[in-house]
Amino acid sequence: MAMNSTLPERAPAAESSLREDIREVILSTLRQTSLAPMLDDLSPAFIGGKMLRARLTLRVGAACQTDRTTLLQAGAAIEMIHAASLLHDDVVDDALLRRGVPVLWRKKGISGAILLGDLLVCHALQLVTKTEDGRLGATLVRLAGEMCEAEVEQELVTLGTVKDWETSISIARRKTGSLFAFAATAAEALDEVRAAALLEAGYQIGTAYQLADDILDASGKDVADGKDLGKDARKQKVTAMTAAGWTPQAARQRIHECCAASTKLLAPWPEVQRAWHEYLQTDFRPIVTLFAGA
Repeated sequence: MAMNSTLPERAPAAESSLREDIREVILSTLRQTSLAPMLDDLSPAFIGGKMLRARLTLRVGAACQTDRTTLLQAGAAIEMIHAASLLHDDVVDDALLRRGVPVLWRKKGISGAILLGDLLVCHALQLVTKTEDGRLGATLVRLAGEMCEAEVEQELVTLGTVKDWETSISIARRKTGSLFAFAATAAEALDEVRAAALLEAGYQIGTAYQLADDILDASGKDVADGKDLGKDARKQKVTAMTAAGWTPQAARQRIHECCAASTKLLAPWPEVQRAWHEYLQTDFRPIVTLFAGA
């Protein structure tokens, strides 16, 4: 698929309603904290992104016939954890822009950005423990831990080294695949076999997303996402684009393979597979194409 210069124009009522519902769950959670007086000022730092992970939970969860309240709470928790990771990443990477505006640490200081991220993590975990019988809490703790471990490996263990392709894939799978995996498995409340298949399918597309983001960061192209580029190379991080002997073409091929594998995993459940395919075509692929031309 060809690279687009901007994201496609898509604002159906259902998507707008999704964003508002997730936003309200997050805000209602944080209104109960000491952050309440500053929510209007600070909320752009953790609300307003693409919500790809929450979209996945709701779209696939509807096909699994999972209770919508559970899906909204899980989706909100995912977005809060993701937002916290971005707040911390911006500090770690000395980033200046996020979504086209100055990052929070530049406006409120490093301490403010780190502490807000910490608060979001804590309340996200509290939120999922309230869903149903708390079944998602341990899963989110484990997968968020994978994300942190991959970040530590990239920042402390492999920084400045040249690694092989599989090392970069492993980092991508854990760094970004973990939250997509949670988003997918949270969509299934009852069938453990299907939940396991969704977990792996989420890992696959999360890996694909990180590979696309690696290409974007290395390409130097300014796109509508509105963030700093070239940070990985400046910091000598191990990514798909710095692995020995690999190219954007190889990464694009792996993106296609991951997406195809994710869909194939859901073949035993045609209705869920259709919802997954619709998510990939409508929500996921336009952004991956924008980032990587994949």
